[in-house]
Amino acid sequence: MTLYLVRHATAGVRDNTNSDDRQRELDSHGHEQANAIAGLLGDEPITAVFSSATSRCLQTVAPLASRLGLEVAVAPALMEGSSTSSTLALVRGLTGQTVVLCSHGDVIPDVLRGLTVGGTRLDGIGCAKGSIWKLDNTTERIDSGLYLGLAEVGR
Repeated sequence: MTLYLVRHATAGVRDNTNSDDRQRELDSHGHEQANAIAGLLGDEPITAVFSSATSRCLQTVAPLASRLGLEVAVAPALMEGSSTSSTLALVRGLTGQTVVLCSHGDVIPDVLRGLTVGGTRLDGIGCAKGSIWKLDNTTERIDSGLYLGLAEVGR
């Protein structure tokens, strides 16, 4: 069983004059990254796709969900600024399933740190936009994880 932890694809520059950054959409490169993620993971036995409620996260996993014939489920624990404990509870609650979770650059590193404190061995480092962590989701502990890096655009 595998849990794929995906950082949303590129979505331009955060505009501090807009009070609602949740609506920021993917840029053209981000759409290419989203399609590459669908190509990379589209043949995996994924049973569910979860996402932050932000437009950029939803758009990142939409091509994959469409390819798999799945709906994207919004998970508040994946939102930017979410507590690490709530996100870890979500991750651990999906034990034994092959799933995709799409989140943000503040959430993913905190989750990975929380997992390593619990004994997870991680191979690689990074959290670039459009990147993927492949976590062994066989047990609640999550024994290991591998940083796949960026999905190749144009794959």
